[in-house]
Amino acid sequence: MKTIAGFIILMGIILLFADAELLAPLEGFAVYFIVGGLVMLAIAQLAGNGAKHWLCRIGFHDFERQERVEEVPAMRWYRCKRCGKEKRAASIV
Repeated sequence: MKTIAGFIILMGIILLFADAELLAPLEGFAVYFIVGGLVMLAIAQLAGNGAKHWLCRIGFHDFERQERVEEVPAMRWYRCKRCGKEKRAASIV
């Protein structure tokens, strides 16, 4: 469902910037395709993702910095305050 939502959003963006006469009748529907695809994507993320908090389900994690990674000094561990998801990312500070 996420892939279909992505294609609908892409189709809306293509219709928004299309200049061909063939796609001219569909030009007014570009915003509807983009908004509909975003709504479909949000519903798919809420229904399919197993994270606890609803913001974490749609990808808005609240990460806090943890300790450094031993192998690479510029890398740090980050952990979400709400769901506990961990990721490793480069840190310039």
